[in-house]
Amino acid sequence: MEWDLALALSFESVVPKSAVQLPLAQAINMVLAQDLTSDIDLPPAHTAMMDGYAVFGQGPWRIVGELHAGSFLPYLETGCALKVSTGAHLPPHCSFVIPQEMATLFEDDVASKSSFTPGQHIRQPGDEALAGESIAAAGTLLTPAIAGLAASSGIDEVSVYRSPTVAVVVTGSELATTGTPGPGQIRDSLSVQVTPWSQYLGATVNSSVNCADDLTELCAAITKADGDIVVVTGGSSFGEHDYLRPALEQLGAIYVVSEIWMRPGHPSLLAKLPDGKLIAGLPGNPLAALVSFMTVVAPALRGLSGQSEYRMGKIALAKDFACDRTRVVPIVVSSGMAEMTEFRGSAMLRGLSHADALGVISPGDNPAGTLIRVLPLPWRVN
Repeated sequence: MEWDLALALSFESVVPKSAVQLPLAQAINMVLAQDLTSDIDLPPAHTAMMDGYAVFGQGPWRIVGELHAGSFLPYLETGCALKVSTGAHLPPHCSFVIPQEMATLFEDDVASKSSFTPGQHIRQPGDEALAGESIAAAGTLLTPAIAGLAASSGIDEVSVYRSPTVAVVVTGSELATTGTPGPGQIRDSLSVQVTPWSQYLGATVNSSVNCADDLTELCAAITKADGDIVVVTGGSSFGEHDYLRPALEQLGAIYVVSEIWMRPGHPSLLAKLPDGKLIAGLPGNPLAALVSFMTVVAPALRGLSGQSEYRMGKIALAKDFACDRTRVVPIVVSSGMAEMTEFRGSAMLRGLSHADALGVISPGDNPAGTLIRVLPLPWRVN
């Protein structure tokens, strides 16, 4: 199937997980299940925007006290001034704040070196949010900035969707898990990658195991794996020693995605077991595995966590690139254009290691200047 259809089917194959009420700090990088509404006006009072002197009436003004953040004075008499710190709550009728550097002091009085408009250098109550106003919509990822906004608005707990869970099975009898690989072996480079890919996208990884190229052993590993999605690397193609598809047949799985008209990673698959658990099959080559992960795993993780489908930005290609099927390649952004990295073979990681994103190039001639889509790398998402 076409790449876009694979993305859509992955997203549509799941429904959001149930919601849970959590303290703000514990809910960061989870997705809001309900709109956040401010409990208070933000700011809750007239607030000094800078260090200086809050005054009322005509000057010069007699200095009658000081206000710092955390203190409050409800009233200031006309012709008087308060020395104030940034963030201090002011009497609501203050005329304006004279910045420290614009003030002229003599004995117990202050005058201004310039004129100011009423309310200048004073934040008004509710100028950022009013009590009851929505400050973040359901389906929004709770970033540190949104958590800080919620805390400022008087919110202590939020309703968020539970995090998706992932189990990882890395297959390959030829894989060495430590040290220098021996004759006939290659070093396992996927165990160290798939777990953080999932975590960067908000999932909890319950397990990561290695499995030999053996049908019985693979069936047992998939059955034992505990996760909303079981990510299996290697063995997803159609060769004599590729065991994922025979294992899925034995386990009674139904394909959501069987093969994708893309490079790299065309034998990527997504299937659903009778118990509802998703199985994602990624190629064993590392770049192809990432492309596959972002195609069939990432959309499902977004759906499980309560997010909407991802909207990709666009960027112009720096050079001509013709292809007969969707190509997903590592790119760097240079002078506002997409340059494909030099090392971009399906088994290569070097080009990916310094890439800014993945570029999604549609079939066709694609002359320089053609707009392509930009798929963020999982460690550059949110």
